[in-house]
Amino acid sequence: MTQSVLQFARKLMRRRKFSRVIHLLESERKHYNGSYEYYLALGTSCLYVGDYGNAWKHYANARRIKNQGTELNLGQAVILLIRGDIGQAVQYYLDVQSVNPNNVIAAEALEFIRKSNNNSDLISAYVDSGKIERFYPPLGINPDTIRNCVFVGLLLGLCISAGVVIGYFRTRPKVEKPVDPKTQFLQDMQLSEGEKISPSQGYYRPVPVPGQGSVASDSQDWPAGEQAGMPEVLTQLSDAEIKSGYEKALDLVIKERDNAAHVELNRILRSNAADSIKAKANDLLTSLYKIQPAFGTLRDNFSYKQVVQDPGLYDGCYVEWKGRIANPVQAEDGNISFDLLEGYDTKVVLEGIVRVFIPETLTRQSIDGKMVSIVKLDTEKPVRVLGIVQQVGDTFILNGVSVNQPVKGDVLEELSR
Repeated sequence: MTQSVLQFARKLMRRRKFSRVIHLLESERKHYNGSYEYYLALGTSCLYVGDYGNAWKHYANARRIKNQGTELNLGQAVILLIRGDIGQAVQYYLDVQSVNPNNVIAAEALEFIRKSNNNSDLISAYVDSGKIERFYPPLGINPDTIRNCVFVGLLLGLCISAGVVIGYFRTRPKVEKPVDPKTQFLQDMQLSEGEKISPSQGYYRPVPVPGQGSVASDSQDWPAGEQAGMPEVLTQLSDAEIKSGYEKALDLVIKERDNAAHVELNRILRSNAADSIKAKANDLLTSLYKIQPAFGTLRDNFSYKQVVQDPGLYDGCYVEWKGRIANPVQAEDGNISFDLLEGYDTKVVLEGIVRVFIPETLTRQSIDGKMVSIVKLDTEKPVRVLGIVQQVGDTFILNGVSVNQPVKGDVLEELSR
């Protein structure tokens, strides 16, 4: 592939078409293995859609290739600021200033940190209000905005000229308040009339769901001789089920019940829904989890019994489980893994066992230039884990986001929600 793909991606970024950038670059991943600019563009796009986890992952890949860069430092610094790792965030902003002393974003961010005095509530308020984007890596002026301004200017000039000729200029044209981006996005995600009429894309051969045996089939209704060439899907839905399922997912997104919406979108994506509906479902997925859930804030939690029955349906969803730790392993690079004995926190009932993986970015912190472990696991105490479900074959693992154990005693504190 030529460099034109990255150039086109950057143009889309300036136009704030981040979902298209992510889809484009993800589809070209094999052609850009080891490309600093590729990971940088992908990281910044994920950052602007609020996918902080993937943004950090792509930025980390970029840093392995090239240790410095203004966009890289600004991107990672603001993620660290959101996570509450103020010390490392300050270091990255200072790195920016060492190369570019006049960098406005680094200067404003450092001043914000100084005034906030490490106040997590103030930082959270900045994130909730969207003001935190002022510290994101800059993208430049949106060319669509320039074009629209020129068009509006020409149109206004024509209106004034017509008014002078006609001799009539008593009222100004009513300027409608523009629709905010979120509302416009949700409007664009509505099903079209054509999609409501024909939401499916034809006949499919259902395949077994892992651990559940064969799926019921209505093959007697299929046209003769067509079964062999039909693509396979995990969930065969009727037109009514596709339509109602998608509309339910969209309603959940509007109500900011991201975890519940994620399940419905997964169901649509692995069904016989039309490609255009699946594309909208993918776009909705990129809008989820603008703010990463934390203990006590997760809405629509799912039990181990639910997930183990069909891991793919909950792939990418957050869960908050309690249990005990077994077989902990800490690698030299700081990554931690252990078996979570789910439901066994009180040593009464064991619901199941799942492997949990916690990345080095959450287990160690740089203090005075040295990486120091900040996570200590105690196999003798109960544990609460917040993690993301990841399907692996017929089973699943948890990618840990946060781990909590009681400081004193042997009982987990109840969380207020």
